[in-house]
Amino acid sequence: MLIGQDRSGKTSLKNSLMGKPFNPDEDSTVGIDVGPSHFKVSTEMCIPGKNTVNNQTANDLEVLSFEDHMARLFVKNLKEKEEGTKATLYGKSESKMEKPLNEAQIASSVASQSERVSVQQSGAHTPARKEEKHSLKASVKIPHEVAERIKHLLREGENETVGDDVETYSVVWDFAGQPVYYATHPLFLTQKAIYLLVFDLSRDLHERAKPIIKQGMHSKILDNHDGKTNLDYLDFWMTWVASVANQDEKQRVRFGQSPVNIPPVFLICTHADDPCGEADPFVLAREVFGSLQTKPYKDHLYKDVFVVDNTKSGSKLECLEIKRVWENVLAVAKELPQMNKDYPIKWLRFEKVLQIMVKDGKKWISLEDTKTIASKLCNIDNDWEFTTMMNFLHDQRILIHFDNSPLLNNMVILDPQWLVQLFTSVISVKPGPYDGEEERELWSKLQTEGILEYKLLEQVWVPLLIQKEIFQSLLEIMEKFSLLCPWPSSDASCGKQYLVPSMLMWHPLKNIHKLVASARIPSLFIKFESGQVPPGFFPRLVLQFFQWGQDEFWSTDNPLLHANFARFYTSADDDCSVILVCYLSCIEVAVHRGNLRANPTECLQSEMNLSAAPNYDGFEVACARAVRRQLGLMLECMRKEFFWFKNMKYKLGVICSVCCQERKASYYCKHHKQWSCEKEECLHFLFESDLCGAKEFIRCRRCCTAENDKVHVKRFAPWFKISNEQPVTDESEQRLLASGGGKTVTVR
Repeated sequence: MLIGQDRSGKTSLKNSLMGKPFNPDEDSTVGIDVGPSHFKVSTEMCIPGKNTVNNQTANDLEVLSFEDHMARLFVKNLKEKEEGTKATLYGKSESKMEKPLNEAQIASSVASQSERVSVQQSGAHTPARKEEKHSLKASVKIPHEVAERIKHLLREGENETVGDDVETYSVVWDFAGQPVYYATHPLFLTQKAIYLLVFDLSRDLHERAKPIIKQGMHSKILDNHDGKTNLDYLDFWMTWVASVANQDEKQRVRFGQSPVNIPPVFLICTHADDPCGEADPFVLAREVFGSLQTKPYKDHLYKDVFVVDNTKSGSKLECLEIKRVWENVLAVAKELPQMNKDYPIKWLRFEKVLQIMVKDGKKWISLEDTKTIASKLCNIDNDWEFTTMMNFLHDQRILIHFDNSPLLNNMVILDPQWLVQLFTSVISVKPGPYDGEEERELWSKLQTEGILEYKLLEQVWVPLLIQKEIFQSLLEIMEKFSLLCPWPSSDASCGKQYLVPSMLMWHPLKNIHKLVASARIPSLFIKFESGQVPPGFFPRLVLQFFQWGQDEFWSTDNPLLHANFARFYTSADDDCSVILVCYLSCIEVAVHRGNLRANPTECLQSEMNLSAAPNYDGFEVACARAVRRQLGLMLECMRKEFFWFKNMKYKLGVICSVCCQERKASYYCKHHKQWSCEKEECLHFLFESDLCGAKEFIRCRRCCTAENDKVHVKRFAPWFKISNEQPVTDESEQRLLASGGGKTVTVR
């Protein structure tokens, strides 16, 4: 699976791996490009003068898994028979044919060996019953493609089993790098793959990435407040890949003395012919590699980096790094668990049937039809085997089948590209013209507010309306992966509507920092062990907060929403609000009361960190404690409900008030090589376990010039249960929240 930023050279790399000539005018990938279905993996593919994908024989390119494996198993069984049987089949020669077998002879041999070849179930051999043998021998008719492949293998004298270099085939998935498609990619990421993470060496690793460009109703829209650097996008992809790993049973593959966690990721640096600043491309590549090795996901990163010049592809001056990529990928592939297991050949026949259906234009089928095909065409009748096969094919993303609910269980997706196009049609804006004022207003609401009304969804998915169950299944998949979230409407005439996170614009962080800095209670932070906020997590959290307090806690006014920011006003006091801010590595939660301002003395005490028993507004404290209590429940519920969050590990904490005043590090940041670093991932955080174990204060010695190194834990008592703190009952919190406050409390 090829992943990385837009225009980083993923498609050109795919062509290089296949030995195709370089195309300088290569178009950007739309959605996901899967193909070709199979092509042979060989370390000699791109050596000048050797066979490449372009000039392999037609037979090599047309080999499909079912026919090839069936023929090889047949030939293997033929050659394992007794010497007398071999003599009967071959004539005088015991190892070679004097004359090629015809189809009738092959069919006769297949029938005679039906007990050994025909059925393999649940990984074990299952002999045919005696009463079935006669009919099997009489009725067997071998497919023409299998017969031809058998004759070819016998002529060549081959009896190698599956797993040799020449028997390894690859399916390449090329993921689009445009941000509009990012939301759909998690549907297809799988643990059963090798990932090639592509980085463009012509870009500065630490510079801001190119601004996001979204399709608007009448023109392109520039969203330049994202703030991600090129390195941040590498973090984004690595975090996603690590999230699909099975944390309960971590599996590793070994190459020499370097074990790598599954799924393995190869860092491929392209544009070696045009490196940033005309520097040595290998030096730049090692810098990129070194940056990734400091992150929590480092164990998924293959222990080498590859520097590629795609412009040489298909020429006599082939890039030797491509050959090295194949050598290493092939070595790792041989160690993958799925490569060392036996699977029933009839599963491959089932896969071929599905491929034929896709070629005929079939996008999906029902689970009932899938079972019928498996039973009638592939002799898969056992429910356990059918379920095992479906899970296997889903893990390989040969098909898409989610069994998390009855609706999802009934739909089997055969064409991933169709699914991507279907989803992106409603999570991005369609450019005009529009059919009437109503349609224009619906698209305008999606563009400006990020709200998708159900009637617009019906207009876009018109062909699916006659199949209501499929319509609802697709909608549920989108909800499961946070492509959209059900969103309540204050206007009953609007009907059902959804929040589309990908349509929300980013808000400038400078203005947000000024707002949260004016809050009296220090902000609470959710820090993620992966180093990145899980994609799709923040809009889910915003939705959970809204649903929790919709009836009583929040004001009837809709919250203020952006891609990285949400603000909810409380119902008891509309001057008090709860603010959620999403950064790259953490989420900030703040309680802000607009009509209260700290006096100058309090501000000075706060900055100097001298106040051991701060005076907080009672309503703010009650609000903070209610939010903190509910936040813990939400985080755990989300981890259980959404399987791609189950590996999520996090801590709750606050920014150290000694070494990080005004949200700037007072020490030298080694990562960004500067003083007063403002990046959230580089600030010093004090976590719940640190604060709750202290009686009065803890010391911070990170800043060597700090006049006072004491951090008084009582400052953070609104969020955490500090030792010797006087407990506040739920009843007193409810009274304060209901009355709107008006009382100042000293936290002791």
